[in-house]
Amino acid sequence: MTDFDFSNPPIEFSELDSDLGKKWNAQCCPLFYDEGYVRLGSAKGVYARNYVRFYERIRDFQVHSDDIWVASFPKCGTTWTQEMVWCIVNDLDFEGAKVGLQKRFPYFELRANWSPNLTKMITQTVLEGSKSEGQPNENEDNENSDSNREFFLNSFNLVENLSRPRFVKTHLHYSLLPEALKNENSPKMIYVARNPKDACTSFYHHSCLLDGYSGSLEDFVDAFTSDNVFCAPFWTHLREFWEVRDRKNVLFIKYEDMKKDLPSIIRQTAEFVGKSLTDEQVKILEKHLSFESMKNNPSVNYEDIVGNMRKMHGTAHDSKFMRKGKVGSWKDEMTPEMVAKLDAWIAENNIDGLYES
Repeated sequence: MTDFDFSNPPIEFSELDSDLGKKWNAQCCPLFYDEGYVRLGSAKGVYARNYVRFYERIRDFQVHSDDIWVASFPKCGTTWTQEMVWCIVNDLDFEGAKVGLQKRFPYFELRANWSPNLTKMITQTVLEGSKSEGQPNENEDNENSDSNREFFLNSFNLVENLSRPRFVKTHLHYSLLPEALKNENSPKMIYVARNPKDACTSFYHHSCLLDGYSGSLEDFVDAFTSDNVFCAPFWTHLREFWEVRDRKNVLFIKYEDMKKDLPSIIRQTAEFVGKSLTDEQVKILEKHLSFESMKNNPSVNYEDIVGNMRKMHGTAHDSKFMRKGKVGSWKDEMTPEMVAKLDAWIAENNIDGLYES
């Protein structure tokens, strides 16, 4: 797809041509995002340029009535919600949950994140590299090797060929989802939201860790509040899902509510997906979903993927994929100036009932 004609695209897009947009592009790892980011569609969603190539694949993707999709802005409790949903629907099959979450509940549009250059790097460094080094890992098994290859290089095929019911993760804006997902008779979708200050702080560390982002937290706050980070605009992402929250096939939950009363969210989610859990099962699942349990669970903590990405971008950042897992962690890191900027931005974009402060 390297000969794709960007002069005649299937979706409207524009460049990140403001000073802050150019700065964001420059501070992202040039090896990974050599084609830069663009704004897509009416939402002006910020995604890698490669999304333009895959837009029709995304738009026309066919869904099944028993699919379950989890959607979010990045670093808003996505992994936590995925594991909760998978365990509920699969009757607390913790043995089955030992399979990596990226295979049980794959990231739908992951393939579109990566330019042809990054795809080549992943093939050479992660897939072929691990074989040539003789590492004792999943790649030694042909079936798992094929699954790994599809996870990294063809996420659309991976999702397409999942056993039903299929579990699918996405960070797409609602307006950029497959058309078959955008009506009241579509499969079930669970959206998880998080307050913008914690989302911003967590996303900064995530970007440094996995993507080799070279800017400071102050730089990231500037980019975040000016809608110049991956998946931005934050408020558009939230608002599009907030506006369809009352549909029978949509459940809108908040990270803060999960932290405050996880058993209630477990029961609410179970009812939404048509499952019934005993009080004892809720307690067992609550323990499985605790931050310490998740952080130390190799099936969900993505440490293997973090290691691969670090190997490629070569940037050392002292963090973990699952870092703190608490509400209000922004207070430990942000300066008063950063907080003031975010407060003004939140006030300007207020959605009634969501994160006024």
